[in-house]
Amino acid sequence: MLRVSNLSRSLGVGSLGRFVTSPLLQKTPVQNFRFNSSQNKDVYDLWIQSIQELREELNDKPWIPEVSLAPPGQARADMRDTSHLQWQPTQEQLEQIAELKSKPIPLKNDPLIEHCTNLIMKDGLKYKANHYLSKALYLVFLQKRKDPVELLRGCLDSLGPLCSTKTMKTGFAKNVTVPVPLSTRQRNRLAFKWILEGSDKRASKDFSVRLAEEITSVIDGKSSGFEKRSLMHKQAALHRAYLKLK
Repeated sequence: MLRVSNLSRSLGVGSLGRFVTSPLLQKTPVQNFRFNSSQNKDVYDLWIQSIQELREELNDKPWIPEVSLAPPGQARADMRDTSHLQWQPTQEQLEQIAELKSKPIPLKNDPLIEHCTNLIMKDGLKYKANHYLSKALYLVFLQKRKDPVELLRGCLDSLGPLCSTKTMKTGFAKNVTVPVPLSTRQRNRLAFKWILEGSDKRASKDFSVRLAEEITSVIDGKSSGFEKRSLMHKQAALHRAYLKLK
């Protein structure tokens, strides 16, 4: 089959699809088309023949770009046919596949990272908050050479308080302060809030650097947030007399 792109290039016509899908070509017989008398009649005959062959091919079977049309100078071939590939996986690759099948598919977005990103975010600029947190975790990885997400999860778990205090009304003139347990999300929120407060006191001008330094200090157990955690636990212990157990 004559390559249509070569013919259209030789005629200076442009894309052949304009002629094949043109309403004028569908209503008017191909033999009625006439070019300028200065053009070569042989090229014109080849062009008409190629259009007729392409029209017959498209009418006989569904149009498949991988089979119907091919680049200039190449034979038509079904690009979806992989029978000619003689590749077989190795034993090591099969063992890796069997090992990965037993592991759960990781989430696209880690809930902990999303929570911390929302705490950093200001004025709805979430992409900036995501950039700051990603850079800070990368700096933590360069210092510790471990998974920074797991390190962040571990430092939030160690820094987060287990309980807090809440003022409750008794129906009399005096209100009482009762210790209440905190959920995992509440603990992470308080812990990351203390990390942000500690990062604001550092000297670097880059927020990501300050945040990475504070996370590293929490991992090493040197952050000022542990004092706030101990103070909250002491306050809850002082008011344990008002705790009602069911």
